[in-house]
Amino acid sequence: MSLSAKSTPAPLNFLWLLAGYILLHLFIRLGMGGTLELDEAEQVILGQQLELGYNTQPPLYTWIQWLFFQLLGTGVFALAVLKSLLLFSIYLFTWLIARQVIPNQRMALLASFSLCLIPSVAWESVRDLTHTVLVTAIASATFYTVFRIYQTRALSGYIALGILLACGMLAKYSFGLFAASLLLSALSVREYRGLILNRRILISISIVILLFLPHLLWAVGHLDEIKAFIGGQVGEGSEASYLNGVLAGFSSLAKNAAEFLILVWLVLTLIFPSAYKPLSVENECVHRVLIARFLIAGGLICIALILLFGTTQFQSRWFQPLLIFFPLYMLSRVETVGSPVRRETILRSVIVFFIVIVVVLRFAQFWLAPYVKRNANRMQYPSAELAQQLKQEGFTQGTIIGDSNLTAANLSLYFDGARILSPNTEFFIADPSMGSGQCLVVWKATRHDNMPLPQVNYLKRLGIDAQSKPYRYITAPYRYADSGEHRLGYVLFVSEKQCSGSDAK
Repeated sequence: MSLSAKSTPAPLNFLWLLAGYILLHLFIRLGMGGTLELDEAEQVILGQQLELGYNTQPPLYTWIQWLFFQLLGTGVFALAVLKSLLLFSIYLFTWLIARQVIPNQRMALLASFSLCLIPSVAWESVRDLTHTVLVTAIASATFYTVFRIYQTRALSGYIALGILLACGMLAKYSFGLFAASLLLSALSVREYRGLILNRRILISISIVILLFLPHLLWAVGHLDEIKAFIGGQVGEGSEASYLNGVLAGFSSLAKNAAEFLILVWLVLTLIFPSAYKPLSVENECVHRVLIARFLIAGGLICIALILLFGTTQFQSRWFQPLLIFFPLYMLSRVETVGSPVRRETILRSVIVFFIVIVVVLRFAQFWLAPYVKRNANRMQYPSAELAQQLKQEGFTQGTIIGDSNLTAANLSLYFDGARILSPNTEFFIADPSMGSGQCLVVWKATRHDNMPLPQVNYLKRLGIDAQSKPYRYITAPYRYADSGEHRLGYVLFVSEKQCSGSDAK
């Protein structure tokens, strides 16, 4: 389908639209105030310092977040800006890829914004995901870099590829599935096979090894914990028999892949049934062939994980780096076989509709909660009010040890220079020299007065006896809620030396 230059949207128009969409979500998040989501709280704790590893996830997101904390200060602003830039990158590189396989630039724009029809991208990535967002941004940049290597054969492309592959492995271990799928699909396409077998690929491999090796050595020292975490996530050995495990694995794979794709697949199928028309050989595009075989390779690797390694559980967000190119592939087929412009208009309207739905839900999550009679959620925790009460009770600075990441990180935002510890991040113990001042042990006591047992055990490992001191409590009403109060229990030590945690380092 040919378009006149006049009817083709300029790249600048796409960038303005994308910037407006991302900024809208950024302003909504900043408007919610300083209360943290789960992954945000984790980054506030881990981002206190640079380490080769922090927990059962690779460290790249925390390294970048640490840099943003240094530049913008520790808080919601630095968290939200980083997330917004990564989301911008996902849509941007998807659009750049689309321009390589879809000559119709209106359709290429729609291919990028069709990501708004994938709940994992449009909702979960905006709301709370961190490592998944980063690995998806890297995956989309990697795919575009492979296209560029095909077009230019430049050495710089192989260098960029090595850096991106290393960053992907440092972002999330599951990036290996993406890399393996891309490798298999490239080897299966004659035009791309020569790029993979080119000796310059050794430069890419060397860069990956060089950049990933320091963290790999750290991970070897924590291999049992990481293996246990991954095994729990994928459900290895959770079924009594091999057959039951295989059936559970295929069931989970089908369920979660469908959950990830069902909305965008249904919308595109109803609007563009022509996408399923067979394509003639002369109309086939080598880049589209690579994308198609990449999607197939991803599915085959997941099946191999079930049959060979006993994987029984999948989660829909794991498919984000693998299936994010599905709407782009569908629309590239539509553009090849042809479709009336009015169907593009319908798709544009549907995308705008779902964007509005997501924005309304973001408002409902916080500002509209009292009107829809929802129970208070964690975004309504009265962290500022509770922190002010703790200041009045005598805590001014030092170490905060919470029962969870949320408790510790939310309070720390109101105490400049606070050192933060949590049993949820027990791999990581912040440098004791950071906690100059007092020591506050604090826990959520809305339902139970006593300190939670995991926190008690964590304190024992740090050599801290908090149970011998009297417990005290503070409360504050939830923000923007009809009723209910958030209650914290706490123990305050005069000196940070009483809870340095240096022995656990």
